Amino acid sequence: MNNKKIKPILGLVEEVKIYLPNGKFIRRQAKIDTGARTTAIDVSIAKKIGLLSVYEEFNKEMPKLKITTKNFKEIKKKIRTVLAPKLKKQIPGLYDIRVIPATNGITVRPFVKLEYKMRNKKIETIASIVDRKMLLYPILIGKRDMEGFLIDPTKNIYRTA
Repeated sequence: MNNKKIKPILGLVEEVKIYLPNGKFIRRQAKIDTGARTTAIDVSIAKKIGLLSVYEEFNKEMPKLKITTKNFKEIKKKIRTVLAPKLKKQIPGLYDIRVIPATNGITVRPFVKLEYKMRNKKIETIASIVDRKMLLYPILIGKRDMEGFLIDPTKNIYRTA
């Protein structure tokens, strides 16, 4: 008999429970995105879990950078070696700053530690905080958080947001 554990199957939309500082949690619908490397949460989620100040301080303190394909590597290095260490000391709760190439262009985002449950599996991750209010789902689950799951893009296909 094969003793391999059966992996839960995720659809393109899954409910997640995000834990609040007081031990309670909120339930939200999340988009499963195998094209994204990391998880992203909307500003509204950051507010509910007590991390809005990270987003606000980051936007206040982070210099506006014009990132092009020509200067991408140079800017990325500057952020990693100069700006990230400085701002991580300055902004409580800020885990990291990363340059993210996205479909709408290259962005610089703040990252925070996050704990949530998906399909009864506890996931401790780092997630970017980004304004997702124009998108259907306030959370995007990236492939770094999909270990131990299988993805079926036809599952939950008729579910609406």
